[in-house]
Amino acid sequence: MCLIVFPTMEAQTLGTRVTLNDSLKGWEITNNVTLALSRFSGNVTRNLNDDPYLMMVRKVNIANQTAWRMGINGFRRKTEDFSFGANRTSEENSASLVLGREWRQDLGLGIYCYWGLDARGIWRQNNAVSQQFNDMGLPIEMKTLAQDFGGGFGGFGGIAWQFKNRITVYTESILYGQYINTKREFIVNQNVTSLENKNVFSVLPLVPVALFLSVRF
Repeated sequence: MCLIVFPTMEAQTLGTRVTLNDSLKGWEITNNVTLALSRFSGNVTRNLNDDPYLMMVRKVNIANQTAWRMGINGFRRKTEDFSFGANRTSEENSASLVLGREWRQDLGLGIYCYWGLDARGIWRQNNAVSQQFNDMGLPIEMKTLAQDFGGGFGGFGGIAWQFKNRITVYTESILYGQYINTKREFIVNQNVTSLENKNVFSVLPLVPVALFLSVRF
């Protein structure tokens, strides 16, 4: 005797819903709203230390409420100025990469707190080139080159509110130990003068000053 059981419409729907939820809620994309609005208005005074990441991607484990996270930040700015026979060009580039592990605790009503550990890489470069002529009409090219390279490791913590099924807003604070190597050079017609070459270790605290918007998919 063979017994065939067909799943009910409710069971099929429930099974589909669970599968969709598992796939829809496995990833999160986050934008630093405060920094994005600041950049849009032309204000780049908030540096990589103020905002370690502009965008972040998380792979979330729904079962145990943990996540792997990767954030990036950076900008490029170039200006040119020509006045009184001198041509000056300056260029600024910055980049930051954050990799971390996150743990979450549900507080109810869509609110949860989270904490974790981050590793971070930092690169900044600022170049200025000035071209002019001396009293004999010979060209003079002067360059100022500055570069920071390093990274850090530390902890973070924050609080979030999931006010929609897939949309969350949150803010967080960080505490990093950070190492930076700084080099600055001044070059006049290929003659190089070293202005600075130092290694700096510092502790970087950051209180919650930015608002982040996260979307699950």
